[in-house]
Amino acid sequence: ALLSVAFTACDVETDEEPGGTVMQEMAGKWTVTFQQSVKEYNAIFGSDPMPDLKSMSAEQLASEEWEDIYGVGKIYVLTANTSDERPDVMWFSDNENFWNYQILCDVDKNNHSFSCKDQLAYKGEEGAPDCYVNCYYGKILKGAATTPRGVAADSIVAYFSFSDDNYGFTLMKMSGYRYTGYSED
Repeated sequence: ALLSVAFTACDVETDEEPGGTVMQEMAGKWTVTFQQSVKEYNAIFGSDPMPDLKSMSAEQLASEEWEDIYGVGKIYVLTANTSDERPDVMWFSDNENFWNYQILCDVDKNNHSFSCKDQLAYKGEEGAPDCYVNCYYGKILKGAATTPRGVAADSIVAYFSFSDDNYGFTLMKMSGYRYTGYSED
């Protein structure tokens, strides 16, 4: 009798499935790199003409040459739903790993795309200018990345501008994959 009571206490008494969030396909932790345009670098620190990256399409930007000129390496960014579960916006944050900002991005869930215009990243301290962020051509591609471990993962890519970039880069390419939790990745 005691065993039957013990086993019955472990029975699941509900058929309910745990729910998700409105942004669950786009939300998560991402392993990314921020890269700067080689053409812009050559224009800023050399005599090459400055390219107009902001007038380029996503396809044109993808074909440009990008390098991690700041030498930041892999960092983590976060995407998350809003507390009121809005289907048209999500939070985007670098979690103080690169530029220290948290912004709201407009979202098109059907296309897994996101963008923002003139979002206040942070207030400047002691007379320094405020920093505003723009995000262009943000996209999450299901299963399109291959992690260093060789496993398929969701991919993320976007182009960012920061109003207080001391070097004068107009855009930075952010790209990477959904965080896997494995140290090899």
